[in-house]
Amino acid sequence: MENVVGAGYQVRPPFPLASFRAVVDAGLVIALLTAITLLAGIAARTGVPYPIVLVLGGLVMGVLPGPTPTLRPDLVLVLFLPPLVYAPAFYASTREARAAARPILELATGLVLITGVAVAAVAHFVAGLPWDVSAVLGAILGPTDPLAATSVVRRIGAPERLVTILEGESLVNDGTAITIYALAVEAATHGSFSVVSGVGSFLLDVAGGAAIGLIVAWALIKVRRLVDDPGSELALSLLIPFGAYVPADELGWSGVIAAVAAGLYAGSRAVDVTAADTRLQLRAFWDLLVFLLNALLFLLIGLQLPHIVDGLGRGGVTAGLVGDVVLVSAAIFAIRMLWMFTVPALVGAFGRGRDQDPPQEQRAERLVLGWSAMRGGLSLALALALPLMAAGHAFPDRSTVVFLTYGVVLITLVLPGLTLGPLVRRLGLERGRELQRQRREARASVTHAALARIEQLAAEDDVPEDAAERLRTVYETRLSRLTGALEDDPGERHVARRVRGLRRAAIEAQREALEHLRARHEFPEEVLREVEHELDVDEARIR
Repeated sequence: MENVVGAGYQVRPPFPLASFRAVVDAGLVIALLTAITLLAGIAARTGVPYPIVLVLGGLVMGVLPGPTPTLRPDLVLVLFLPPLVYAPAFYASTREARAAARPILELATGLVLITGVAVAAVAHFVAGLPWDVSAVLGAILGPTDPLAATSVVRRIGAPERLVTILEGESLVNDGTAITIYALAVEAATHGSFSVVSGVGSFLLDVAGGAAIGLIVAWALIKVRRLVDDPGSELALSLLIPFGAYVPADELGWSGVIAAVAAGLYAGSRAVDVTAADTRLQLRAFWDLLVFLLNALLFLLIGLQLPHIVDGLGRGGVTAGLVGDVVLVSAAIFAIRMLWMFTVPALVGAFGRGRDQDPPQEQRAERLVLGWSAMRGGLSLALALALPLMAAGHAFPDRSTVVFLTYGVVLITLVLPGLTLGPLVRRLGLERGRELQRQRREARASVTHAALARIEQLAAEDDVPEDAAERLRTVYETRLSRLTGALEDDPGERHVARRVRGLRRAAIEAQREALEHLRARHEFPEEVLREVEHELDVDEARIR
């Protein structure tokens, strides 16, 4: 793939129309979907995060005989990244993001720079790479990966504050990473770069990308207010991340920052502009899309090994190269862990209230953050996007940089992915029970609000007393069940289980009746599907 380093040291791959045509092959699509289905099923049965199973499964598939697809950098940067960074930003809490803004920005700038320097030093003094090439490798491996972080961290039961910091760091550090990467590539290809221009380019990347994202999201949400069709609203929701990413990227600014800003703004306005039934459909659509894109990307990462090994030439993979991968990975973990146990204590990076937490809990949280050093598709895409030629000659040690990147991605993704869950549980940070209690408390609060409004309307004679009493009974029953669960009442829990069993039996009876109606052709299929959807919603509430 050709790579263009233009004015302002921006790296902008072409829009991947050719790559898109290459991917849309019937046999390849069937093979990839089959592998995703089987590997995701294995992940569900074993309890291992599915990105890890998919990467390892792809690695096994890659070494087996047969053709393997190539991961095109332009596909990752233009087709995968916008929706995959937009979705977590859309569902993120802006309040929690603002509260964690300081540690997020420090991790996304300071830690990226220090990690890049450490990786470059190891690559130069241990792997023997020239300084300019080592700087390129440091820029590639400096940032955590947004896709890996959002796919692994949320599934380990970590506290919400840690999840917010890790997701925010991985989403924001793109601007830092791309700027450093472009400067390093400029130095390797032309032998010079300007630090002043680099700093200015970074600030412009972030500010320009955020501005484009906010403008696009604001404009498309204005359009959405005029639309009252779920299909059209779904198409608009998919247009927002690409509509933010592509213009920002074409202008030489950070497309990922644009997609993140658009997601934050659109998420904050979702309730105002979208009907409840449409929000249900949108959530289902985005859940499926994010899963398929994530699964496909992690599987393709695993499948890249044969292509990368072929690029090494006749020497192939040596023990020295494998050792270099281990040492670079160790440097990444060591620098991140050192940062977490020094910088936050010195500058109060976790904001107000952190000093009130017990020291043991602070250490436990910093240990989890330090161990969360996942690299992924973004790093590999940047490595594969390196130009083939530099100053009329082959780019120095390009195949070595790509192999080292692949090896580090594999280690930093698989090792934390397999151990973060047990680590969180061992440190007593798992939030499963606390989340359940918070859900019950929130539901009890809104149920109290419903009862208060019913009493208000009944007192004002706006509704008949029998109607008010009927609805009052429904909400009081719900409140009694929630209160019993909050108070850990065994009797109430037993009643709640019996009620769930009765509701399942009732839904099963309704489904049988629905099938009889369908067999007798008494109603149009459209009507029956609407009834079936209502039963699905009821059953989902029970589960």
